[in-house]
Amino acid sequence: NPFLCLCLWQVNLLCVAIQHGDQQSVQYLLKEARVPVPLDPSNTNPAILAAHCGHATLVKELLDSVPGPCLRMDLLNWMLATSCQQGHMDVVRLLVHSYHANVRDCAIHSDDFAVISGLPLYAAAQAGKEDVAQFLLQSGAGFSSYMLMDHPAFSKHLLRLRLQDSPTVSVCWSHLQLPWLELDWFMDMSSRIVHLDLSSNCLVALPSVLPWGLLHLLTLDLSNNLLKELPAVHTSQEVICSRLQQVNLSNNQLATLPSGFLHLTLIQSVSAAKNQLRTLFDIPNSTNWIGLRKLQELDVSDNCLSSLSTAVMHCLKSLSVLRVCRNRLSSVPDPWACPLKQYKASNNQIESLPDTISIFWRTQLQEVDFSENCLKELPSYIFELEALVSLRLCGNHISALPPTSKWTCSKLKTLDLSRNQLGKTQEVPKTRRLAFLTTRSRRDPDPACSIEFPAILRDSLEVLHLNDNQLDSVPQSVCGLHSLTELYLSNNSGIRELPAELAQLSNLWQLDIENLPVTNVPQDIRKEGSISILAFLRAQLRKAEHFRLLKMLVIGPPRQGKTALLEVLQTGKAAPFTPAECSIRTSTWELDNPNGGKNARAPNSAVVIVGTHLDLIDTNFRTERLATLRAHIFALCRSPSGARASGYPDITWKHLQ
Repeated sequence: NPFLCLCLWQVNLLCVAIQHGDQQSVQYLLKEARVPVPLDPSNTNPAILAAHCGHATLVKELLDSVPGPCLRMDLLNWMLATSCQQGHMDVVRLLVHSYHANVRDCAIHSDDFAVISGLPLYAAAQAGKEDVAQFLLQSGAGFSSYMLMDHPAFSKHLLRLRLQDSPTVSVCWSHLQLPWLELDWFMDMSSRIVHLDLSSNCLVALPSVLPWGLLHLLTLDLSNNLLKELPAVHTSQEVICSRLQQVNLSNNQLATLPSGFLHLTLIQSVSAAKNQLRTLFDIPNSTNWIGLRKLQELDVSDNCLSSLSTAVMHCLKSLSVLRVCRNRLSSVPDPWACPLKQYKASNNQIESLPDTISIFWRTQLQEVDFSENCLKELPSYIFELEALVSLRLCGNHISALPPTSKWTCSKLKTLDLSRNQLGKTQEVPKTRRLAFLTTRSRRDPDPACSIEFPAILRDSLEVLHLNDNQLDSVPQSVCGLHSLTELYLSNNSGIRELPAELAQLSNLWQLDIENLPVTNVPQDIRKEGSISILAFLRAQLRKAEHFRLLKMLVIGPPRQGKTALLEVLQTGKAAPFTPAECSIRTSTWELDNPNGGKNARAPNSAVVIVGTHLDLIDTNFRTERLATLRAHIFALCRSPSGARASGYPDITWKHLQ
């Protein structure tokens, strides 16, 4: 095929120019001769050849000549592996930063099998290019098992370069895809390690020295790995990391928390969210432990816990934050003496709350979240928490609130009662024969809403969620919450009117009434949003009515345009007319700009000034402004006609009597 031969000859010519680094010839072939760059990766591809030779400018010329959607990622990755093998740092940086080559992908394959030297980091290690390897690690590359086995010394050297070595040592080996740890990587400095970060790797096990044998360890991060357990300890003597304060084990596969934690007396924070915990600790009966007394924060959300051990929880004397969301809890432990400030247990199966919450945590508890549970009744002692700032109870089966006299939470700012059954009334069985025995209240129940809020929330509550309930009306006490900024009422099919008193809430900016069959607010007003709705309610509260500010009597000879003038003034639309020698022309005269660009074009014609904006002038200045305007009008009218023009007299209400 002559055409195919010509293309091959052009590509070969391009390769020769690249080998010699002839940028001018390459530009001519790409732009003038329009030689296409092959997209299939191979060792004879001009782009891969340019990467192999280290010509960064030629690499850019070649890749820029290919339309963006046509540029294949496998070609870029092959170029990256080739440049890593040769140690061409400028080409590597160009491919990663400008063309987003994947530093973790194996680009070279043989018979559908990956060639290990096609991994950029492995290729750099094979060539001993330390600077390239460091750049790849900083850009997101990770260690493979082949890398650790085939180049152990080079791998250890790279890891040691990432240590922050001073009198104390901070180890940050996160996001490196490490499949395991070798003791000789850090054993010589284990006594000086204070911070150890091994997060976001592929670890399935740890050396026995981690973390229990690191004497000065303060923080430990093992999150986002594949750990099913930590090295076992049986006695407190095996745990010498007594200074450990913070531990992050989230997003692993732990079935229970490590028993070594029971012997840590200074630990303050434990995060074990997104594991497979079925129990907090598996404690043998013979175990004596005195740890966890200073634990301040415990996060075991997103696990499989069906209960919280009372024996363990009641030993957490310093606990201030407890997160147990998204588990399988059907109950929570009885409160105990600790300075708890946050209690978050949403998305569980909790049916009731202990009645001693307000006894132990009355002055400490600030944030409570029991949303998405199975609560049917809301005990009054929840609202006796004097320090409470946020209370979220959405997604339960609550149908009533405690009496307002029981509320003492005067600092409450956010209250979420959405997706409950507030306002629900028990259905009365229908019977025709016993209808005369039914009380009047049952036959004609009072439609008033029984959900009310106390006056102590008037100056504190800012956000109130009542949406997705069964309310028949907006609780009247809501109108007295003066600090309210957000009010959500949507999806309460029984609410048919909005009380005008809502407009008195001067701080309210978000009023959600979606899917409410409201009849006292026009549809076009509701579409305009919260500001327009509140403005409409404010007008209703003032009992505002449409009021015409002008009474006018038009006098003149017949067939001079009086009717046309009145039509324009009332409708704002000019009726079609045919200009004649005698006609009336109307225009708008802005009081703020008295000149208004009006000129007397017909000196002998009459000018009638009609003022309709008296309400826009402050009453204190109305007389002065009108006198000034009248003098100015007379001056304009007399200018073309001379001093003989006297103008028309004012027509006032006196002429209409």
